[in-house]
Amino acid sequence: MIQEFLKSTLPLDSSVTLKRSEIVPDSEIAVARSEAFEIVSDAGETVGFVKAWEEDPSFRGYVHFDSDGNVVDWKVFKDRLQS
Repeated sequence: MIQEFLKSTLPLDSSVTLKRSEIVPDSEIAVARSEAFEIVSDAGETVGFVKAWEEDPSFRGYVHFDSDGNVVDWKVFKDRLQS
């Protein structure tokens, strides 16, 4: 579910894909589910990383890093339609 969320919200061009990475869960956000992804070019080179989390479908976000570990973008989404 997080990968589909990223595909619809993360501004990536068609020459890269998301490849799931293994991460150790952060104990401080244990209530949230988190996943990490490498952003891989068509040539197979890792050009960035994304760490995403989801507390429930109405509250989630991501941090997008470049290949050097610098933050490119950081977004949090809260669905106001949920009761």
